[in-house]
Amino acid sequence: MFVCVADARGFTAAAVIMGVSKSAISHAVRQLEKRAGVRLFNRTTRSVGLTEAGEAFYRKVAPLVRELKTAFTDLEQVAATPSGTLRLTMSRSAYVMFLEPMLPKFLAAYPEINLDIAIESRLVDIVNDGYDAGIRVNKILEQDMVTVPLGADIRMAVVASPDYIARCGIPQVPTDLLLHDCIRYNSAVTGAYERWQFSRDGQDVDVDTKGRISSNDGMTMLNAALQGCGFAYFYDRYVADHLSDGRLVRVLQDWSPQRSLSLYYFNRTAMPQKLRVFIDFLKQHEG
Repeated sequence: MFVCVADARGFTAAAVIMGVSKSAISHAVRQLEKRAGVRLFNRTTRSVGLTEAGEAFYRKVAPLVRELKTAFTDLEQVAATPSGTLRLTMSRSAYVMFLEPMLPKFLAAYPEINLDIAIESRLVDIVNDGYDAGIRVNKILEQDMVTVPLGADIRMAVVASPDYIARCGIPQVPTDLLLHDCIRYNSAVTGAYERWQFSRDGQDVDVDTKGRISSNDGMTMLNAALQGCGFAYFYDRYVADHLSDGRLVRVLQDWSPQRSLSLYYFNRTAMPQKLRVFIDFLKQHEG
């Protein structure tokens, strides 16, 4: 208010500029003069001018006030234009199935947003590890996490190379897999092998498969399947290209259970604009 009065050369004009009453301006300046212990303005019935002390004070504080206004303007622009680095964590399969296909469109739509994508098989504590959000398939999350369903039409697929099928045959029911080499997922966190789940006509079957190759990395498992090392268990979208070009063959399709994909983030009231537009974009373009 002091700077505005000095610039406008009057209390009435300053009150109009700041959208407050003249008495509010006068009271604020009196309180400032009382705190400083010196008179800052010479007041007459016709004019208002800075005293010598007021002039010296004005030269120091006016640039600071203008910098502060610029800083607030910049904040408003950030709020209006989504920007900054969005840190995301997800499994490789979630990235390949869902985010990778729409990545170019998102970057084109929001040129001020950078993406930092961490591919990890473990379920990450996004708060402690500094992530804005994560994407996972059928994971149990903490209660203080908000989940946003993304892709619901995801099914599991048992696949093998044509060479392996020619050598070892086709399983007719899930338990036939016990007679085959299976490429198993081994959790780096728990050390346990993932059981392959199947469902048909209300009947659920879990198979504790056996095999000579296991890994906690989807790409390693996929390459092993492509090389004819056995059957592997993937999300159907993850191997869609390999199925379409014949490099992999799908079996037990009528036993394929359905899975869901979700984005999760910490339950907070002030969601960053960059995360809000990212969620809206994913929901708009899913599938």
